[in-house]
Amino acid sequence: MRVLFALGSVLLVSPVFAQNFLAEDLSPRAVSLGGAVVGLADDASAALWNPAGLSMLKGFGVLGRLSMPASAAPLDIWGAAISSNLFGVGGAIWYGSKTIKIPDKEERSLTVLAVGAGVRETLAAGVAVKLYEAFQSDQRFRGTGVAVGVMARFGWVQGGLTITDILGTQLVSEKDSREVPMIVRLGGAVKLLERRVSLVGAVDLAREEELRAIRGGLEFQVFEGIALRLGWDGRAITWGGGLGIFKILQSDFAWQADGWAVSTELAFGRR
Repeated sequence: MRVLFALGSVLLVSPVFAQNFLAEDLSPRAVSLGGAVVGLADDASAALWNPAGLSMLKGFGVLGRLSMPASAAPLDIWGAAISSNLFGVGGAIWYGSKTIKIPDKEERSLTVLAVGAGVRETLAAGVAVKLYEAFQSDQRFRGTGVAVGVMARFGWVQGGLTITDILGTQLVSEKDSREVPMIVRLGGAVKLLERRVSLVGAVDLAREEELRAIRGGLEFQVFEGIALRLGWDGRAITWGGGLGIFKILQSDFAWQADGWAVSTELAFGRR
């Protein structure tokens, strides 16, 4: 507890660039679980939420994420990722783009390079480097952030801790600067009924009150490869699901921003 208090006390950030630059939007599975995945992340989205979870990857995967918004939706998002695990070390590369249409058009892009390694299958650590770029009001902002994470697994219980944008990430243009704030995320997962049901929870700690959140979610594996998900992201109810075929093709979806967020991953070498 003293460690968590110390981490929370050093969240010294200036005016916030945005509550969510882009990373939180790129995984429909995470979105549908309310973002309460810091202790659960075990797929390519671990690079975005807790890079330590990359140690749980198996085989090689190629993923694409698209949004199918309603005509009045205020934003458009797409992304792609490549992930792999070699000798117990997992890695992923993400690229995402987000266009915010109103009130003032803004374009954001994010590249994430992350790696995670495990120790004796019970403890893992990881690091992610994030390359930010944003274009707004004829200004182009750029910056580089670092996130670190740890994860522990003990049977049907696992937990994780992630520190995003350590000490805050400055995005700089020729005329101005913005900041992506540091957030400490702590969460856990309990897997029940032969791991068919996952109960997840997480808390976000930050200096700014609007960045603090208590998250929760439920994932139910109805049949092999079919999942239903429900969550709370600190502001609203979230929901979605997933469909897997022979552990080769995995599709996930979530309702987001008045439209659907859909990702499809093609995987090789998984057992």
